[in-house]
Amino acid sequence: MKTIFRSLWFLLFSLSAASAAVPGWSMKPENSHAQVHVWHDAPAEGKVRLLLDVTPNEGWKTYWRTPGDGGFRPVIAWEPQAKTQWHWPRPVRFDSAGFSSVGYDRRVVFPLEVATDERQRLRGKLTLSLCSTLCVVNTFPLDINLATGPSAQFADAWDNSMRAVPPDNGPVAVKSVAADNDTLTVKLTSPEGWSQPDLFPDNPTGVNLSPPQTAILGDTLTARFNVSDSQGKPLVASGLPPLSLLASDGAQSQQLRVDISSSTTLWQIMAVALAGGLILNLMPCVLPVLGIKLASLMTLAESSRRQTRMHFLATAAGIMFSFLVLAAVITGLRLSGAWIGWGFQFQSPWFIAAMVLVTWIFCFSLAGLLEIRLPSALSTRLATAGGNGIGGSFLEGAFATLLATPCTAPFLGTAVTFALAAPVHQLWLIFLVLGFGMSLPWLAISIVPGVARWLPKPGPWMGKLRLGLVLLMLGSCIWLMSLLVREWGARYVLIGGGLMVAFFLFRCAKAMPNHKDNLRSLVFGVLFGAGLYAFLAPQPQGKDDSPLNWQPLSEAALSEALNARKRVLVDITADWCLNCRVNEVLVLHRPEVIAALNRDDVVLLQGNWSQPSAEIERFLRRYGASGIPFNAIFGPAIPQGHVLPSLLSKDALLTTLMSANAATSPDFTEEK
Repeated sequence: MKTIFRSLWFLLFSLSAASAAVPGWSMKPENSHAQVHVWHDAPAEGKVRLLLDVTPNEGWKTYWRTPGDGGFRPVIAWEPQAKTQWHWPRPVRFDSAGFSSVGYDRRVVFPLEVATDERQRLRGKLTLSLCSTLCVVNTFPLDINLATGPSAQFADAWDNSMRAVPPDNGPVAVKSVAADNDTLTVKLTSPEGWSQPDLFPDNPTGVNLSPPQTAILGDTLTARFNVSDSQGKPLVASGLPPLSLLASDGAQSQQLRVDISSSTTLWQIMAVALAGGLILNLMPCVLPVLGIKLASLMTLAESSRRQTRMHFLATAAGIMFSFLVLAAVITGLRLSGAWIGWGFQFQSPWFIAAMVLVTWIFCFSLAGLLEIRLPSALSTRLATAGGNGIGGSFLEGAFATLLATPCTAPFLGTAVTFALAAPVHQLWLIFLVLGFGMSLPWLAISIVPGVARWLPKPGPWMGKLRLGLVLLMLGSCIWLMSLLVREWGARYVLIGGGLMVAFFLFRCAKAMPNHKDNLRSLVFGVLFGAGLYAFLAPQPQGKDDSPLNWQPLSEAALSEALNARKRVLVDITADWCLNCRVNEVLVLHRPEVIAALNRDDVVLLQGNWSQPSAEIERFLRRYGASGIPFNAIFGPAIPQGHVLPSLLSKDALLTTLMSANAATSPDFTEEK
């Protein structure tokens, strides 16, 4: 019966006739059953912002993006065709005669963003489905004169309208997800409790979710959905893709993402977090910290068992302390409504500058020119308990953690993704386990401190090893400096970096009389070379020497490629992401991969997350990613996308790319 009802809606839509054009903002053709206004902003950066103001007549209603039983969402067909991003205010549910629909029965303002290069006129046709005791389809011609300038007080009206759109962040969190045959059970928690909750899911293609049956126990809301196909036949809920779910409770609402595959227990996530933290020690981005670790072992070769144990316990404490600091920062940002991802702090040039300074200071420490101590009574207490340098070991652990955070290791992404959506107390617990996992090798050595004595006895080899470690740390410092070029410019980074490296070499010359002349000559060479290049070298023109034809990532570009039935590789990277560089060198730039990706039916879209980007963050959040590298493949056979592992493999990439090109595939519909 419901299928027949929906078919009648499509018949009404196909038979609807366009009404006569009405110039200006206000449009109300005869028998339209709704009043429509359109406000516009000035075109900017290939985009026009509109406010679509719809007021149904008394007793009439229109529909949300997922309308439920009957009706269809508002649609705008632009001439020429243009991509429209709709922002949907919170809807209400209508139940009648066994049918349930979702929409609006009073004034609603839709904020729209239209991707177009038009700067004079924007023409199109709005189609609304409206229902009362009967249902009709109305069309409203849109003829917007952009040359008249923005509508009065548009900015304030836009901000007010966006406040009515449910945010993606807030106090509500997904507690658990369970799939049992054709029943999907979702548990949500809210620190404010629940009064009159309702949930509005976005149905995946070919899938219908029933209105939820809800129960409240304390701060937990349990909702059960029956899952069926478009013919009303039951479907297995465990096979559903990630769902977009709007949670509404009185005047409050929040957009959530429900991953069916994440129906795991907290204990399972803690085990995953332990493995992710342990593996983090082996990731490429942790290699710059190798010098600190080897230097610690080298200096402790002749120490007592008690001193060795205290040094490694201090390093483990520094690691766990840093993870708790990260948990505190993420908690604050999440409660403020901001979205964060793993490694987000490297988007701040000031954080990178601080890391440059820290690595520079560690160069002095490794070279024996400086002993790092913790100020305050903590240093005194640690030193008294375990000998000199305990404070330095603590800082080594903290520094290793901060420098490792750009990496997305196996298991780590799963744990962090769960933590970012979990209640605050679970977030802290998971980050504590992550820190315990990363510090596990240090804790193991503290239990068996005799491991440090396996190293060869002190001798000339230690000087050569120390020199290699100093060069490794100095290379880390220079790499971090290079990340500031985009923000501060090559000239200032070269001058500052040259002075820092030159001063370090000058101090080395004073401490090494036998090499004084050579090191001083090197100091002069560094200063002269950095200054000459900074002032005389041509400024970079931003040319891309990649063998792959990357285009900027955007929702419009992805939809356009899928509508043309092409395959798409999405790559989200950042200048500070070492794992991203590893993926490029070991997989993406291999000849057979380059040949496959440069085919005419493959579109390559790349987003750079070196700096905060709302569009990239929405993309990562939509696919449940907690950080980068992020790679996904789309195509006619997989329009919803297939996310690849953070560390790419050639076989997995080529196999998924080939499977995305199946001849038969569901249609890719307009973004919801």
